[in-house]
Amino acid sequence: MNVKSKKAKRNTYSVPLCLCGAILFLTVPIPAQWIKQTVNTTASFRGLSVVNEKIVWASGTGGTVIKTIDAGKTWNVMTVPGAEKLDFRDIEAFDANTAYTLSIGNGESSRIYKTVDGGTTWKEQFRNKNEKAFFDAIACWDRKNCLAMSDPVEGKFLLVETKNGEAWSVMDNSNMPPAKDGEAAFAASGTCLIAQGKNRAFLVTGGSVARVFRTNDRGKTWNVADTPVTKGTPGSGIFSIAMLDEKNGVIVGGNYEKPDERNETFAMTHDEALHWARGARVNGYRSGVAYVDGQTLIAVGPTGSDVSYDRSILWEKLGNESLNAVDAKGKTAVWAVGPNGSVMQLNPKSLQFAGLSFDPKDLDSCHLCGNVADLLLSHAEISSNCTSESRCSSKRKIEVRIVAAIREIPYEFVYTVAAGRVIGDGHTVEWDLADVKPGKYTITAGISMPVFRGTWWEIGQTQTRTVTIKE
Repeated sequence: MNVKSKKAKRNTYSVPLCLCGAILFLTVPIPAQWIKQTVNTTASFRGLSVVNEKIVWASGTGGTVIKTIDAGKTWNVMTVPGAEKLDFRDIEAFDANTAYTLSIGNGESSRIYKTVDGGTTWKEQFRNKNEKAFFDAIACWDRKNCLAMSDPVEGKFLLVETKNGEAWSVMDNSNMPPAKDGEAAFAASGTCLIAQGKNRAFLVTGGSVARVFRTNDRGKTWNVADTPVTKGTPGSGIFSIAMLDEKNGVIVGGNYEKPDERNETFAMTHDEALHWARGARVNGYRSGVAYVDGQTLIAVGPTGSDVSYDRSILWEKLGNESLNAVDAKGKTAVWAVGPNGSVMQLNPKSLQFAGLSFDPKDLDSCHLCGNVADLLLSHAEISSNCTSESRCSSKRKIEVRIVAAIREIPYEFVYTVAAGRVIGDGHTVEWDLADVKPGKYTITAGISMPVFRGTWWEIGQTQTRTVTIKE
C-alpha cells in the first residue's frame, strides 16, 4: 500500500525538578538533535539500511540509491539503470558492496535489484508479473536468504523468496492465515516486513485491522495476532515493527491521513508477538521505529521524532523534522531519511537526557504505563452441568493470567474481586470461589508502580472479567 507524507510543527517538553520538597517543571526547548547531511539529490527516501558506524545505504524515488562509507562525510548518489521512474521503498545492505533494493507499484513496477560491487552495476533479479500484486518490502536473514511481500492477492499476502541470493520464486502461502477484507501493508519505511534471528520474520498490516503475522520457519507457516493499534480506515494501522530479540518488540503506526492524532499509535510484545499490549503513545502517526540498544528506542514520522530511554515506558519529543524511516547500529550510528533528499544523523550527544527522572502522572505520553492488555481466565462459568461448547468447569478455582507490558522496574499486580479470594501475587494467580453462592462475580486486574519518592500508583488501563456460578 502506498503512503504519502505531510508537514510538521514544533514542540517542547517539561523536566520535573525537585526543590525543597516541591516539584518544579522546567520547560526546555528541544535543540536540533538531527544533523542534516549534504546529499546532492531531491529524491524522497523511505528505504534505509545502516550496516555499521561508517556504512549506510538509502533508497527512494526516481530510482535513486545513496551510500556513504565514511559515516556521512561523502555520499555516492546513484540512479539504477532502467529504474529512473521507480520508487525504491526498501533496501537491505550487508557491507559496502552488497545490497538489495525493492521498488513498489502495481504490476511490473514492483521489482528487486541487487548490486555486489557497491552500486557500480545493478542486476534486476525479480520483476512482478502479477497484475494484482503490489509489493511493499523486502527482508533478509543473510545475503543469500531473503523474502519480499505484496499486498493480498486472492485473499492472502503474496510472498517471494530467494535461497541463493540470485533467483526468486513465489512461496507457498497455503499455511498463512487469510487476510481480512480491507487489510494491507504500508510501504512507508521498509519496515512493515522484517527478518529476525535465523528463521523468524514479522509482517505488519493496517486498513480494516492492525495485525502482526509471524513465522518461525522462514515463511513455511505463519500465525497472526491482533493488536490495539488504530485501525478501521485505509490510512490507519501498523506501519513499522522492530524486534529487540525473539520475545520483545514494538510496533508504531496511527493514521497517516491525520498525522497529529495520537490515538493508539504504539504497542509492545514480550512473548514472541503472540500478544500485543498498549503502551505510552508516541506523538502522532509514526512510520518507522528502531531499537538503538536494549533500552533506547527512536520513532519517526512526518510530524517529528520521539525517543524513549526506558524501553517505551516514556516517550519524549526528539525533533520536528519530517522523517520517513529510521535505523540504528548503536548510539553512534542512528540515521533517518525523509522527503526532498532529507538524510539525517542523530547527534549522540542528543541522548544526554537519558536517565532523567520523570513523573509519569504529569507526562501525557505515559498515560498507559503499566497497561493491562488482557486478562485471561481458564474458564468463565462454574457449573456441574457444563456443555462442551462453553468455557465452563465444575472447578471452583479459576486460573487468572495478566497480559501486560512490564519493564525492569519494581511493580506489583493488583487484583480486586467481588467474592472469593485470590491465591498468589504474580501475573498468574488462582481465584478461589469455594463456598460462593450462585451469581455473577467480577475480577479486576491492574498494575501498581513506584512513580515518585516511594509512592505507588495504579497506572494505566485495568481489565475486568465476569464469572458466572450456576447451581
